[in-house]
Amino acid sequence: MSFINKILKGDKVIWIIALLLAVISLIVVYSATSALALNKYEGDTGKALMKHLTMLLFGFLMMFGASRINYKHYAKIAWVLLIPTLALLLYTLVFGRNINDASRSINVGGFSFQPSEMAKIILITYLARQLIMMEGKVYKYKEFLLKIAAPILFTVALIFTENLSTALILIMVCMVLLFIGRVKMLHILSLVGICVVGMGLYLAIDAAKTSIDNKHSVKAHEQAVALGTKSADEYKAKQNRIQTWANRLKSMGEDKGEVNRFDDSHMQRTYADIAVASGSVFGKGPGKSEQRNFLPHPYSDFIYAIIIEEYGIVGGILVLLLYVILFTRVIRIVSKRTLTFGALMAFGLGFLIILQAMINMGVSIGLLPVTGQPLPFVSMGGTSLMATGIIIGMILSVTRSMEDESMNKEQEIEAIVEPIDTSHETEPESRD
Repeated sequence: MSFINKILKGDKVIWIIALLLAVISLIVVYSATSALALNKYEGDTGKALMKHLTMLLFGFLMMFGASRINYKHYAKIAWVLLIPTLALLLYTLVFGRNINDASRSINVGGFSFQPSEMAKIILITYLARQLIMMEGKVYKYKEFLLKIAAPILFTVALIFTENLSTALILIMVCMVLLFIGRVKMLHILSLVGICVVGMGLYLAIDAAKTSIDNKHSVKAHEQAVALGTKSADEYKAKQNRIQTWANRLKSMGEDKGEVNRFDDSHMQRTYADIAVASGSVFGKGPGKSEQRNFLPHPYSDFIYAIIIEEYGIVGGILVLLLYVILFTRVIRIVSKRTLTFGALMAFGLGFLIILQAMINMGVSIGLLPVTGQPLPFVSMGGTSLMATGIIIGMILSVTRSMEDESMNKEQEIEAIVEPIDTSHETEPESRD
């Protein structure tokens, strides 16, 4: 036991929760990937499971590595990587893989990588650093715009056009961090106003561009029909972002008896509802999901619906409790450390995980419109598992510091602005 305590530094409850989520992930993903295995691995579910297991192990490796780094170094790492991360987001926007009319990932060594996952971590960590350095000081609005608002706006803008749900989650986390970091409410409201105006302008431009493109497409289609190269019913107008999001919201409030619940716009919601309703209290049992064969992404976006179908309301509540307990451990850090870099960083990252988990669950049970948010450390995925592992490892790094004596805020600020030097470090130096 002493050997385990020596290796697994930090909050043991968080380690246990991460392990339990990983075990749940293996069991449910194995069940949910039957259709994927049939289409991609010639019916071999073992291959799909081994790929997922490899990514889970890699996520744990990232978590272990992140937990061993002195948390104060993350302040300097985030400060250094912020600009390169923004450049990578811009590169992804222009040259990234286009899937479902969205460029969210790039290929790195044959693997798909989503820079937005890393950008969330870096921005939150950077904000925690800046808020601590500016806390208690008199600063002008220009300084707020340059050091806090600009990084948020640029990061969100580069993510928003291709991934609305991720951008909104990031905005919410940032606003909560600013509030906890005691930024003037007028400054926070001004930032919200800039975000709203910016998004409104983009959506107006997107709607106008889509309308023009559709007019050209209609004209080209009519010419093709006249020449006899296309049938009259082949053309379907492209929707702009507002129409797409409005349709998702509208589908939630529609009377189920007045629409075709199995058409393209309602199919995901319908099969998820069937999965949740058929799960009852204790579920159908492991591996007995039926809706996994109909849901488009049962192993990622709708994995919580599969959990409820196979393990019932009881299984769904247990998974929910794991995330709630994880967040309470993060709250414990804040309660013991008040306003410090470690506490702000841990809270921001912990809030990011719980918010993403709640959105995934809300979509699966029909409380929220369909988005593409995975269930942290449970859904199948590469970059998501990696990012979640790093986030939990960074939180563990802060809890690791709580096992030793604390330092005052002045010492911490001095530590997070000094150059990184880990050549003589075997254990964390002075603590938060």
